[in-house]
This record gives sequence, structure tokens and C-alpha cells, in this order.
Amino acid sequence: MYIVDTHCDSLLTVNSERGLVNSHNLSKKYPQLQLFAEFVPKDGMPPEYRRKRVFGLLDVYIAECQRLGILPVRDCQELNYAVEHGMRSSILAIEGGGGLLPDSVEIDTLYRMGLRVMSLCWDTNELATSAWDREDLGLTEEGRQMVDILSAYGIIIDVSHLSDKSFYEVIERTAYPVIATHSNFRDICSSPRNLTLDMAKKIAARGGIIGLNIYPAFLSDTGRADKSDIYRHVDYALEKLGEDVLCFGCDIDGVETYPEGFNEDESIHDKLVDILLERYSESVVEKIAGLNAINFFKGNL
Repeated sequence: MYIVDTHCDSLLTVNSERGLVNSHNLSKKYPQLQLFAEFVPKDGMPPEYRRKRVFGLLDVYIAECQRLGILPVRDCQELNYAVEHGMRSSILAIEGGGGLLPDSVEIDTLYRMGLRVMSLCWDTNELATSAWDREDLGLTEEGRQMVDILSAYGIIIDVSHLSDKSFYEVIERTAYPVIATHSNFRDICSSPRNLTLDMAKKIAARGGIIGLNIYPAFLSDTGRADKSDIYRHVDYALEKLGEDVLCFGCDIDGVETYPEGFNEDESIHDKLVDILLERYSESVVEKIAGLNAINFFKGNL
């Protein structure tokens, strides 16, 4: 089994005492490809500050991959090598592109340094309205330009955190597959951060994938969760979308709490695999845990 997780925020926790890999964010049993997200909220900060943050986190990512022997994956050849040799590997992502300029120079630099997945917003910014905003204005003109340039470079657009209108505008504007790196299903948990069935079907029809988020607030309307809530979302995905769409997008180090039975003293991915194997066949778990995402990235890097 090769694990793939399409979203974690561990870059934010790197400091002199704690590195990019910790006790809970990577598998201890299996090789793993992890998407490490540069989290860049607007948070009242001017674009210049956010742009500086992007490139500062890029330096941290590169240094930590070198220090830890993690293979940065930028194309299919590198992905195939990592999988065939059972190596720990990574893909660089940005969560919240506000502050970046929708021009070829800045995006070209980030692409050459390894950026392969980007979301337009976390909170509402210069590019798009977020799922949390009650006034849904969709994409801005800069946001539409950013969709065009990301598509031109082949940088995969992450639709997690987008408002409904922003989501549909992205789907209409780009012809390429998109990814929801860490979003669940609104029919099961009503959070606006989750996908409606129509959204999920549009992602699947385009050849995209959806990362299962284990944050309790996105698993259950009660704000508390255990493995039964994880099963409800997985059952829904398998019934409505088939076996080839769902993957892991656990949101590790980006949430305050985890479902009952999960803790930061052990690998969250290993725990999640064990829980899924209690209910689903090994072939289905292998797809959700890694194969679906591997096949997606092989077709889109």
C-alpha cells in the first residue's frame, strides 16, 4: 500500500524544535506522498506581506525535504520513481492564493520551484469568495485571470474553501480536472465547507478527486465525531461516486481536534487505514488510501 494525503498544514508548525515530519502526520507502516500546503489567509494582511509569506514557506519546504530525504514530486517521472521505490515524497501546494499576482512571472517562479496545486482562497480575498462568506460574489476579475494562468501552467486548482458560486465559476472556466483536497459531503454534514452532491459529481465527471477530511466539524453536525461518521462519508462517496474518486485529505495540523480514537501520539494515516479495513475490502481501502490520488496525479502533473 502507498499512502497519499492531499492536504496537511504541517509547514506552519515547523520551528527550531519541530520539523516537517512529526509523530502523527505521516504513516509509520507505509510509504507516503504528502501534499504540504502553504497556508496563506488574508487575515487583514496586505498582499505584499502574503506574497513574502509564500516565498518564505517555500524556503522552509525545500530545506525540510532536503534535510529529511523527502522526494519533491513535480512530474510523473518523479511520482513513478517514488512509488516504485517506496519513498516518502511530497507535492507543494498553496492554500489561499490571494496576494499572488495573476501574471506569468510570479506563477512561473513558483511552478519551477515545485508548486503543483493551489486554492484561490481560504478566507475571501482578492481572487474569490470563500465558503464562509454569506454574501457569495464568486470570483473576482483577478480570480478569473488566476484560473486562466493556473490552467495554462497545469497547476491543479483546489476547490476546497470556495463558495458555491466561486466553485461553479472555476468549473466553467477551466477545462482541466480539479481537486477538492480536504472536503466532505454536505448531505451528511451541513457545513458550507462541504460539497453538495452536484459539486461532487462535477468533480468526478471531470476526472478529479475528493480528499476525505477528518475534522469533526466537517464530519458531523454535532461537532464531535468517531469512526461511524467517517464511515457515513465514505459510504456516501462509494454509493454516489464510485470507488475511484475518494482519497485522503485529512487536514492534519490544520485542525484543533480529531475524531474519537485519533491522537497526536500515533500516525493518523495508519489509524485511518486500520479503521477503513474494518469495514471495506482491502482493494477499496488501497484506492482510497493512495491509488486514486496516484492515478489522478499521474494524469495531471
